[in-house]
Amino acid sequence: MQLPNRLFPFVCYFLKSNKFYLSLIFFTGVVWATELSVTPYLFKLLVDGANQQGDTPERLLAVILIPAILYVSMSVILNLSFRLYDYICIKMFIRLYTDITLTVFDYTAGHSYRFFQENFAGSIANKILYLPRDIESLLRAVTDNFVPKILAVLIAASMLMLVQPLFSIILLIWVFLFVSGTCLLAVKSTKNALVFSKSINALDGKLIDSVSNIITGKIFANLDFESQRMADIHVDVNNKYKIMQMFNMKLHALQGVGVTILVAVMLAALIYGRMHEWVTVGDFVFVLSLSASIIMNVWNLGQELINFTRDSGKCQDALSLINVPHEIKEISHASDLSVTQGEIQFNNVNFSYQTDKPVFRQLCVSIPAGQKVGLVGYSGGGKSTFVKLILRLFDIQSGEISVDQQNIQEVSINSLRKNIAYIPQEPELFHRTIIENIRYGRLDASDDDVIAASKKAHCHEFIKELSEGYDALVGERGVKLSGGQRQRIAIARAILKQSPILILDEATSALDSVTEKYIQDSLHEMMGNKTTIVIAHRLCTLLEMDRILLFKEGNIVEDGSLQELKQQGGYFSQLWEMQGGGYLPEL
Repeated sequence: MQLPNRLFPFVCYFLKSNKFYLSLIFFTGVVWATELSVTPYLFKLLVDGANQQGDTPERLLAVILIPAILYVSMSVILNLSFRLYDYICIKMFIRLYTDITLTVFDYTAGHSYRFFQENFAGSIANKILYLPRDIESLLRAVTDNFVPKILAVLIAASMLMLVQPLFSIILLIWVFLFVSGTCLLAVKSTKNALVFSKSINALDGKLIDSVSNIITGKIFANLDFESQRMADIHVDVNNKYKIMQMFNMKLHALQGVGVTILVAVMLAALIYGRMHEWVTVGDFVFVLSLSASIIMNVWNLGQELINFTRDSGKCQDALSLINVPHEIKEISHASDLSVTQGEIQFNNVNFSYQTDKPVFRQLCVSIPAGQKVGLVGYSGGGKSTFVKLILRLFDIQSGEISVDQQNIQEVSINSLRKNIAYIPQEPELFHRTIIENIRYGRLDASDDDVIAASKKAHCHEFIKELSEGYDALVGERGVKLSGGQRQRIAIARAILKQSPILILDEATSALDSVTEKYIQDSLHEMMGNKTTIVIAHRLCTLLEMDRILLFKEGNIVEDGSLQELKQQGGYFSQLWEMQGGGYLPEL
């Protein structure tokens, strides 16, 4: 599903299910706006009544009783409306926050492998976290400020008509000029805010990048370099912040001049009217108090406009997560992949990361069901790309990849990946417990199933020695564990998954020789009748392979069994001799 990628339609998309709460919020705004203008008028009636009937208590009470009751009642009504507003906000904004966060997370998670390669994880996380908060700020600006304060101006202008149309005209003209000028200048403020927001997101991403690799910085004694790098980034951020704030300061100065002008004009008109006896003492109090309230609220409205533009810029920047359409898409009503054998076929596959640099040209290869295939070749030859295409982390430009005669682009992505167990060379673990990380292979697995898988992967031995055992947290990306321990947990996770297709990317490279021998035995049992693809950098791991494919510059240049390729005297034979002689080239 493609979400609206512009801010207003995006917000409206989530407000559809909150129309009732939204209408109640607007109702409380109307109550507040009415109180703001009506209360000063009631105060005027009280002052005029006291001034004109002060000598006769009976007539005074008759004149001011109703205004006095209404004056007190307005306070009670306003307080009740505020409590209603608080309750509605608790109900609506929590729901809105959850809906936006989960929806944007789900959409972002659907992005391709390439998207996450090209964007900082920290920057992505910040956008997901801050987007609902900033949208809440925007909505509160509208419900708390824009709507009630605009209504307050209109009601105030109507009330001023009861005293003298001149005051109403002065107020409306001033509000129009003040708000229009602020809106025009706010356009520039929005651009400044957007630039600043992007620089902050970039700073967050680079900061997280430095923190994530802080041990590397320590080992290479480059912490001073990292500190200077952060200082240089801050210089750019600070410059953008200064530009934004200096512009806002100038805007505030212009708004201050506007406020002074209104006060002077209203006061001059009141003095003139009092001198010519068409303004009473109550009118004097009413116009000045109402003008002061309107000035304060319109001034706040101007500040809110600036904050609104800033938050709008931040939201628009965060919406970049959904502005990018999904690179990997499912066809409508995609069927689930049904794997009965596990045969994999590449038919005339063309693929490139960049249009001018193709990786595969008309690649054709068939891997029969249950066959164990090793992939070898120099770096950049296409081994990892071959595997990523099977997992559909990237989509091919043309041709077809099929599993059991089913085009993988015509089946659901989840069903494809559920049928493939993948063990990477550098396993990625969640900052969760060990049992949670292993159970990730099959979420409905019992504790006994998890322990059985860990025993086969030979990680049960070190887990039971931990003080918290399987409930021990592994740290961010598994930093509390050694490389070999992380690898064994990844292998246990794949064993638990029990998928008919198995892909290993040098899965035992981080293990010591003794443990590797145990793991190789477990993997041999795990492979069974599964279709298995092994990316091998150490050629000794290919001894049990039925077949070996040697990749060079996107082409399969050699294809055969281990013994056949050794006897051909080609690339594989040369690589085998170099490794056998103690020289390990980069493969």
